[in-house]
Amino acid sequence: MTNADREKWDRKYQQAVLAQDVSKVVETYAEFFPRQGNALDVAGGAGRHAVWMAERGLDVTLVDVSRQGLMQAEARAERAGVSIETICQDLDEGIPEGPWDLIFSNLFFDRTLFPSFQQSLAPGGRLIVIQPTQTNATRHASPPMRFLPADDELPSLVKELEIVRYDNDWLQEGRFDAVLIAESL
Repeated sequence: MTNADREKWDRKYQQAVLAQDVSKVVETYAEFFPRQGNALDVAGGAGRHAVWMAERGLDVTLVDVSRQGLMQAEARAERAGVSIETICQDLDEGIPEGPWDLIFSNLFFDRTLFPSFQQSLAPGGRLIVIQPTQTNATRHASPPMRFLPADDELPSLVKELEIVRYDNDWLQEGRFDAVLIAESL
């Protein structure tokens, strides 16, 4: 990620508090989120899902490139009466070292991270990825095609894990999402 990208996200978070509520897709799949253990929220921005996971009992680390987003996440956690750890890090450098009982990625896609996701899960750990796919581009210009996996690509990126569930459909707000839930053996 370039400094321009980091600055872009910092500006977005400075201009507005983004995405307050837990996504409807996350709520739909809530039963698949563990209620204890160490969780990593990948590129979780202002922490709407990190705080939700902490409220459910997880010890959450949120990693994101935007310091401004992380400051919002810390304030949100404080208001909710929970604790989260935040790490300001460019994910081009990889993910924080595990092991993790849960790795969660929502609306952030980088194929190069999937080997690290698999290697960083604790035994029995779970990976949950929610990501628009290329079908989404038939209705929406954002995110750009380069950030979209093919509709059935995500399972092929986690060959070392057992697929618990894989869905793709027009799930929320007219967006075509893939939902991957996989576990380490």
